Amino acid sequence: MKKILLIDDEVSLVRTLELYFRGKGYSVFAAFEAREGLELWRKHDPDIVLLDVQLPGMDGTRALATAKEEELSGDVVMITAFQDMEATLCAIQQGAVDYLYKPLDLDSLDVLLEKILTRRKEREKIESFSHVISESFKPNQIIGKSQATLEVLKDIARVSSSPVTVLIQGETGTGKELVARTIHQQWAPGEPFVALNCAAIVSNLLESELFGHERGAFTGAVQRKPGKMETAANGTVFLDEVGELPLEIQAKFLRVLQEKQFQRVGGLKDIDFKARLLVATNRDLHSMCRDGGFREDLYFRLKVFEIHIRPLRERREDIMPLAENFISRMNRELDRNVTRIPLEYIRALEAYEWPGNVRELENMLRRAMILSKGEVLEIDQCRLESGPTVSAKACEPAGGQLKSLCDMEKEHILKVLRHTGGNYGETCKILGVTRPTLRKKINDYGLKDHLEADSTYQRE
Repeated sequence: MKKILLIDDEVSLVRTLELYFRGKGYSVFAAFEAREGLELWRKHDPDIVLLDVQLPGMDGTRALATAKEEELSGDVVMITAFQDMEATLCAIQQGAVDYLYKPLDLDSLDVLLEKILTRRKEREKIESFSHVISESFKPNQIIGKSQATLEVLKDIARVSSSPVTVLIQGETGTGKELVARTIHQQWAPGEPFVALNCAAIVSNLLESELFGHERGAFTGAVQRKPGKMETAANGTVFLDEVGELPLEIQAKFLRVLQEKQFQRVGGLKDIDFKARLLVATNRDLHSMCRDGGFREDLYFRLKVFEIHIRPLRERREDIMPLAENFISRMNRELDRNVTRIPLEYIRALEAYEWPGNVRELENMLRRAMILSKGEVLEIDQCRLESGPTVSAKACEPAGGQLKSLCDMEKEHILKVLRHTGGNYGETCKILGVTRPTLRKKINDYGLKDHLEADSTYQRE
């Protein structure tokens, strides 16, 4: 039986409403002033409270504030004989679900209460079929409970006390820079952390970015500029996508590691390299050495200690902790109050293959958060791809022959490019990769011919 609490100093109205609601099957409690009403509120835990604004002693808005402070349950409808805009706004801000003016129209009251009870049922249903999101947001921390993540944390602990070079390997979007930053924080927290993505800078500027240059070293060099190796001082240099280093720069970089010195472009003075070096790649450097794309002597210099980050599809236990952490952070960033994930969405997240790994998960959740209006993450608006998912059939063509990872990647990139009409920016967001990486994969797989035959394709 639904319980309703009436708090109003107008005795005739209270008696009328008591008879009316008892006749409709409600359990009714009544009080004529706020303090007595709060006692009944605490004792009976009503589903609905009809609360008058103008009450003797403590007014209704103060009583509502007290109820919210004590976290008393029940949907509150404020009632008053005066049309006071400020009081209305105050009541709604304090959590009242609606506001009615006297004289009350019983038909309108019926409609309102039916709407409130329907919403209450929906909330109860959501609570039964959804997962409550933890509020324990942890900035700049490695999140996960899988054995693979635990092994990465162990490796970080082992290597953090020693200044050796570390090679961090993993697919795009797995969190290689976060691992590098964690090592740096354990090694030299007060010193600079200088990061450079080798794939994001054209080769003729990369040498200057690394080593710096002297004034007049080349056209446009109007003043001396220190490079990343110099500005890092006693801190850490992190080179992401180190496999993209041109061979001529690889040779110069090898000299830096051997002699712990370098020269600015156009300079003659040797500068000591004092920083620690961390590098990352999503490529197989060993195979690149075999094919002549990477110097073997540099490779062995870089792999003094290796940390391998497994793709998200191989550590599915980490998906929910990561999702909760992202949602908790985005609630603050986007001014949202998402507190629940539908169980069907959780199953979809855990079944998805995540070709873009953790970065793709973050981007997908951000879009969902932007579009979600209430406390529940809205699965229908998340654009979670139906494939690729964890299905053996998804990896097989019609003939039943298993596809290679390259073929799967090629097909997925082409699918996303067609979905975005060839928009590189949107494609990068969905895949969780940088523009240089996307361009390289398009060239490697020869995808432009496929796209240009499509009338919806938009050139970059």
